Amino acid sequence: MMKSHPIGNNGQNILVGLVVWGLFWLAACVPTSEPMAIGPTRLSATAVATATTITPPTTAITTTALLAQWNTAANHYDMHPVDATTGQAVPGYRSLPLASDGPYALQTALTADGRYLAAAINNGETCEASGGGSACRARATGLHLVDVAAWRSLTVTLPGAGWVWPMVFSPEGDRLALAYHQGKESQVLLFDAASGVQLGQQFLPIRPSLLSFSADRSLVLAGAAIGENLGVTPPGPFTVLTLDGVTLTEQWLLALPEIVNGSWCTAQCDGPHDQRRTVSWQPGMAASPDGRFLYIVHANEDRLTTVDLDGRTAHTTPIQPAQSWLERLLALTAETAVAKTLGDGAYKSVALSADGQRLYVTGDRWHVDVDAQGQPVQQRELLGLQVVDVADGRLLQTKEIAADRLRLTPDGRYLLLDGWDEDKRWFEVWDANTLEMVTRLEELEITAVPLLNGGYALLAGNTDGFQIYLRLMVAPYFKCAPVWTADGPITWIAGQ
Repeated sequence: MMKSHPIGNNGQNILVGLVVWGLFWLAACVPTSEPMAIGPTRLSATAVATATTITPPTTAITTTALLAQWNTAANHYDMHPVDATTGQAVPGYRSLPLASDGPYALQTALTADGRYLAAAINNGETCEASGGGSACRARATGLHLVDVAAWRSLTVTLPGAGWVWPMVFSPEGDRLALAYHQGKESQVLLFDAASGVQLGQQFLPIRPSLLSFSADRSLVLAGAAIGENLGVTPPGPFTVLTLDGVTLTEQWLLALPEIVNGSWCTAQCDGPHDQRRTVSWQPGMAASPDGRFLYIVHANEDRLTTVDLDGRTAHTTPIQPAQSWLERLLALTAETAVAKTLGDGAYKSVALSADGQRLYVTGDRWHVDVDAQGQPVQQRELLGLQVVDVADGRLLQTKEIAADRLRLTPDGRYLLLDGWDEDKRWFEVWDANTLEMVTRLEELEITAVPLLNGGYALLAGNTDGFQIYLRLMVAPYFKCAPVWTADGPITWIAGQ
């Protein structure tokens, strides 16, 4: 969504077949060989609308990933499969173009088995009011649907000139669902992954922040309706909605007004931008691996709401350490004092453990006070890291860390954290069970890159403005060495 080009994108088996690599790269980040470069590929833009089929090689490479490189001359991305450990192009494949505008990140989704890929076709931008200012996103006019196994691409037209988010494949990989937004209207579209045929279309009463598939293959959406005056008036209540996975008709709708979600103005809304009083709240959300539960961590307080999608119920519990009976009694009579400020807000970032038992939570909270001279001063607080038991909201572990983003590797073994240390960006790998830091890198963005035959690779990269320098990170110590370079900017398909 942002105007940037991200570089992206289970201990001992984090990379299938990489044991030999690990023996050489457990030393510090120093060159072990000359980097291997991949030059840009020039293709005609007309190839976007042409189905391209090339017979895949007979010898599979277990470390294959999909890499998209920006083609300046053609003004689109060129995607090709590469060996993620060396950067070498997999022989037998011709690059496939992915249409996109340069200022915006490529929006993609990949099936769990790596068979199908969806990429939004971006053309220009679309903007709307947000928090007293405006928010601009890539305008999506179509989709590329790629059969990776057959290496064939087809183009699907979207019904307008809106923007896409979220976009997900079903766990079985046979269907693609996406939320499509134009002005104040939002709708969900459902496609057959193999043929690109649109299976359904349904307008929504909410603008979803989460889209997933439930255990019975229904669609699950969660979010709030936008306010009448976007960015100024409060949004509607936070709502969980389930739709039939075939007809897209409504099955169940549950309003949860205690969950605060959205941005709006609270005072002096007709005044200059710097005098408006606004709030902005973004809760953290995660669906369970089996599609049965939805977990929502409140943005404005330490509370967890669990939605049982099978039983169609919801309950909310405080996130706190285990308490004695006396502490629980006192908590029932306690009152919370709320400071009067010019603006308040927070966002929560969450990741669910692979077994679905623990939530990892981090976030950022801020408020704007008035100093002695009557000038607004913003106060910002990083919330550290919490590990929460989803069964009862019990706080299992906490860590003081100034991270502003949290990710979990696909196997659930490692946490990927990053933040700012003054003017330098840092990235860390932590053991998800012990919460011990394994390694820390500065100015090297870490991406978990999915491999087409299963598993993932951890790659660190930085840029000098003209090329991206990639380094493979190998368990268990995650030391790194220069491996290869690529003409930037690049995007690892479905990397995170």
